[in-house]
Amino acid sequence: MSYKIDLGVWGSVFAVPSAVVDKGLKLASDIHLKVLLYILRHSNHSITDELISQALGVHPDDVKDAIEYWIQKGILASKGELLTIPEDKTQSTSEVPDDTVFINNEAVSTKNTESPRPVSRAVKPEPSYVANRLKDESVAWLMSEASSALGKMLSRPDMATLIMLHDTDGLPVEVILMLIEHCVQIGKGNMRYIERTGIAWASDGVDTVSLADEKIKNYSASTTAWNTVAAVFGMRLSGTPTKKQLEFAARWLNEWLFSEAMLRLAYERCVDAKGEANLSYINAILKRWHEQSLKTTDDVIKYDELSASKRVKKSKKSDAENASYDLDEYENTSIFD
Repeated sequence: MSYKIDLGVWGSVFAVPSAVVDKGLKLASDIHLKVLLYILRHSNHSITDELISQALGVHPDDVKDAIEYWIQKGILASKGELLTIPEDKTQSTSEVPDDTVFINNEAVSTKNTESPRPVSRAVKPEPSYVANRLKDESVAWLMSEASSALGKMLSRPDMATLIMLHDTDGLPVEVILMLIEHCVQIGKGNMRYIERTGIAWASDGVDTVSLADEKIKNYSASTTAWNTVAAVFGMRLSGTPTKKQLEFAARWLNEWLFSEAMLRLAYERCVDAKGEANLSYINAILKRWHEQSLKTTDDVIKYDELSASKRVKKSKKSDAENASYDLDEYENTSIFD
């Protein structure tokens, strides 16, 4: 006789380290726990942020933040794109002062602000630090207003991002709120975009309301200029224009004050020469016209005709000089030499 025990749902289990409860459970959000459980359940499979996001119904940015949280707590470790079991460490990452954040899994005190943070590196405060900063009335007000502007309750990672922009990058509360409202207005009201833009603002020294207002106006003017350029070039608008596209458009229309007809002429000459629309090539054409003070298509035509005429004269002069030189050489040469 053979026997088999039906364990039901207990027939398929996976291990959860006790350190999850001991170190990370108190400050972990529901998203933190969901992401960790999903990763542990699929430990033998190759999974991505997008896959976890779709399976759990959460934003990919929240997935990244959750993974970073468990890395900081010593539950997971990262080697490139591979998540591994962390090596034993003599110091627990959960026992750190409130003025400490983690950069690449190394504890760094926020008291030392001499070295500015690189734009490409994410620096997120620990949950304990976030909880402590929320006691500040201005920070609490920031979170309340940000929640209203974004139309959602802020998660712990969201709060950590805004506190980071304030404490680490030095943006005042009022400027951060202007940043959030600006991002929402242009359809980019996600925390990842807000973070990148905020770091860029801080790098550009946008630390007052007036400078933030100027930044937003410049962006609006550049966006309007790019929409005009795209229409003239017959380009299909897809998503937010790149920084380079905005710079080109603002330079051509707002700085050099070219008309749509001039843009179209530069575009056509670029396509004729390169077989495609190349913004850098178009920029070179327009730069030359700007330096020559050519403002209309008639100016360009006349300039081209004059340039062609000069080239013809120069070519004829060169041919004449060569012919004269050859004749002189012939006359000075004797057949008896």
